[in-house]
Amino acid sequence: MAMLKNLSALMILSVITVALLPRATFSIVGNGKSPDCAKGMTTDCGFQLFQIIVFANITAPTNECCHELVKVGKNCNDQFVQFILSTHKPGKGTVSDLYKRSNETWNNCVAATHPKPAH
Repeated sequence: MAMLKNLSALMILSVITVALLPRATFSIVGNGKSPDCAKGMTTDCGFQLFQIIVFANITAPTNECCHELVKVGKNCNDQFVQFILSTHKPGKGTVSDLYKRSNETWNNCVAATHPKPAH
């Protein structure tokens, strides 16, 4: 019975989180809830990045999202992480883990969008 209660609570929390996540993505700007630099990010990409950084649910963003992330820049990525930390606790791991996932995502996106020429 306790297992069923925990599962029910987890499902309710998941539904609430999914309902609120779009408000915490790169795409919400100009209302003091995310950096203005994020105007170039779509809701879908912001959601992907949020899932990667906060919950480690996705291993890598799509190529399209990497292009959007690199276009808004590293400073904007860092501002988004600071925004996340001001409004959420890391869903998986520690604050250091969140920064590590953010930096790994940034580095992977830069590498994917600016491949080195073969010699």
